[in-house]
Amino acid sequence: MKITIKPEVFKGFHNDLKLALIFVTELDNKTKLDESKHLLKEVENLERLTFHKNKKEFHHMISPWNLAKLRFGKKAHHYSTSLENLLKLVLKGKTVSANNVLTNVMRYIALRYLIPFGADDFQVITGDLVFDIVKSNARKGILGNLKKGDLYYADQKSVLGTKLDHWKNQRTELNLKSGSALVHIEALPPITKKQLKQIVKEAASIIESFCGAKTKVFILDKKTRTITL
Repeated sequence: MKITIKPEVFKGFHNDLKLALIFVTELDNKTKLDESKHLLKEVENLERLTFHKNKKEFHHMISPWNLAKLRFGKKAHHYSTSLENLLKLVLKGKTVSANNVLTNVMRYIALRYLIPFGADDFQVITGDLVFDIVKSNARKGILGNLKKGDLYYADQKSVLGTKLDHWKNQRTELNLKSGSALVHIEALPPITKKQLKQIVKEAASIIESFCGAKTKVFILDKKTRTITL
């Protein structure tokens, strides 16, 4: 499988976007489910103690995404990332735990480092993956709900996620039987490449510990736009 970020993403979204990928194999997505829920619960409680609901958008790790959203025009206030979706639920006192270990682990990482992520069942992905932006007001499928400049990623069959995983395709959703997965984490300044590597290193370590899995890590940016698994 080839995974590519189109050059238009850096021109139309953000020049310093970095994309970390974690390829997970030999995944046990069930055995330590209770432990993963407990891990997630700890960081949920921490966020409720440290965030003020009305000021979360000004946090230094979230504000870069809000600045990036300004590039999407007049309806920027409707644009949310997977991270902001998680925080919204957590700050309302709700849990964001899922019925599989890997999703819980990655939601823990997302909330701990305040960074968006997405995850797909690798065995369900069809062909190559591409991260791109909408070139014009689309009129086909899910792209019909997007505007010019909106970020999305897709395999050869369909769009898998849009607007930094604010919307996710259920076709590649993780479940208890998933045996392999592809996780992606997006980063903008002030997160540096060095910091991103540390975040991904910890994420991979926790995945291996909780899922009994093996992992491989890759980072794509403007200079390295394509990798092959």
